Amino acid sequence: MASLKQDWITEGWIDFEYKKYILMAYLQGVNQNFKQSRLFPDLPSVEKHYKAALNLKDSKEQIVASFPKKLKGIDLKKKQFIYEKFQESEHLSEIDSILEYSLPLFQQTLTEGQSHYADIEAKLSFMPVGIIPLHLKEGYVFIYRGHNSETQIYHYQIRLVQHSNQSSVHTTLVDTVRKSFTTTFENLKLNLIHKRRELPNPATYLVESPAEYPVQETILPIAKKWIVNFDKQYTIR
Repeated sequence: MASLKQDWITEGWIDFEYKKYILMAYLQGVNQNFKQSRLFPDLPSVEKHYKAALNLKDSKEQIVASFPKKLKGIDLKKKQFIYEKFQESEHLSEIDSILEYSLPLFQQTLTEGQSHYADIEAKLSFMPVGIIPLHLKEGYVFIYRGHNSETQIYHYQIRLVQHSNQSSVHTTLVDTVRKSFTTTFENLKLNLIHKRRELPNPATYLVESPAEYPVQETILPIAKKWIVNFDKQYTIR
């Protein structure tokens, strides 16, 4: 996983060439992961860094605009005052250069990652297994990759994130089973119910992939989003 501190621009030595080196090393790792279809946690990380850089740029411009301006003269033709241009410190100038360099790169990387995400999401399929119960906050999700005979079974719980209205999905790997042509996903669900009686009528979903996309870094995060969306849609009905 590629990593970049949240305050990487203002932390430590503020020098354009130094920060450029740090940024390029980070983005090189991110792009390598994207090429291998490993989208998480890099994709949301890049988005956070892009938004943070935008916020820093806006904040800096507001701070500079708030500084007192020294009167230089009067333009009689235009009937307006002329003020001396604010002289930025060396650090502020370096931050300007870093932001101007990093923002387009963050945006480009984010766009590429989102494109990879949309492409992979379109190739995956999501469907309930068996009868849909009333309680959808907890259950199981099957991850099945078409060229692999194994099915990974995860227990999931939808949790409300404190101090927000957002839901998150916590997953735990329960089992990995080999699926044959004679074994249906409904049978896997029934076997699961017999083994784990704490959930007698669990919500169960199947996420099927035609390719060997990474489970933890790609398929499972997409599955979590679908589980939350399905819960919201079914609850509204």
